[in-house]
Formats: sequence, C-alpha cells, structure tokens
Amino acid sequence: MGALKGGSPDDMADSLALEIEKAMNEFLLADGLPALPADESDTTRERRRLFAAIGRGVVRHLAARRQAFEIDVDTSANDVFRHPDLTSD
Repeated sequence: MGALKGGSPDDMADSLALEIEKAMNEFLLADGLPALPADESDTTRERRRLFAAIGRGVVRHLAARRQAFEIDVDTSANDVFRHPDLTSD
C-alpha cells in the first residue's frame, strides 16, 4: 500500500484528486449527464485544481492527526500500536 497522495493538476495519477474526479463522473453518469471532459482545456485544469486542493487538504488534515489512527496489533503477550505513515505533498 502506498502513501496518501493529494494530487496536483499536473499529476492526478494514484491520488485522492483522481478518486474525487472519478466519483464526480459516477454521479454525473448516474444522473444521465455527460462525463467530465479529460482534455487539456483551461476548464479541465480549473476543475482538477479544485479537486487537487480538496485532496491535498484532506491528506494534510489526516497527516496532522496521524495519532488518531491507532492500530492495535495483538501479539498475545503485549499490545503493540502502529501508526500509518501519512504524508502530504
């Protein structure tokens, strides 16, 4: 499993921004509306800038609160706590 990635308008691959864009497309298609364009237009870049800003904000929020993700690993005799590696770009 890789690190969390907010994304950027120029790098949507494997990012929260890309997942937001996919979810938006799902909602549009479910309502019988056309999918979002994937061209290199200014409109597409503006949309991706918004989705990347949301993605980065969420990842930064999670990274700042990484202690909230406490994972209890049963080692029979001792409790071992692991915290996931959260970073924002």
